[in-house]
Amino acid sequence: MLSKSCVYALRAIVYVGHNGSENHKIGIKEIGEELDLPVHFLSKILQLLVKHNILQSTKGPHGGFYINEASGKIKLIRIIEIIDGLSFFHKCGLGMHECSDSHPCPLHDDFIVFREGLNKIFSTKAINDLVKKVEDGNAFVRNLNTKN
Repeated sequence: MLSKSCVYALRAIVYVGHNGSENHKIGIKEIGEELDLPVHFLSKILQLLVKHNILQSTKGPHGGFYINEASGKIKLIRIIEIIDGLSFFHKCGLGMHECSDSHPCPLHDDFIVFREGLNKIFSTKAINDLVKKVEDGNAFVRNLNTKN
């Protein structure tokens, strides 16, 4: 479904949105340690998100990442599009090249419902929606074996 890069991006964005601000930027090392993610790999992903104005960053001793107000309103589908592309939402569930309504695979009808449901979730949920769930204590971005 989503690549490891995309999952890392989503978790990191929520972490930064929850813990950072323009006055309190979050460093890559903190993000990697807190989320138990490889820092080198994560830094490439986050730089791509900076390039596309999803995340903001500053360099220097007080540098790091943060999310501004406009970025918080960005829908998750945009992040998926940047990292993975949107082909998942159009591909066959069994990987057939010629799957269609007139030439369906055995999962065709069920997989369409699944794909469309995911597309709806990712198209309607914004970064701030996930951050709010974490802030309210109703969700977590860290693994259970880490600090929180």
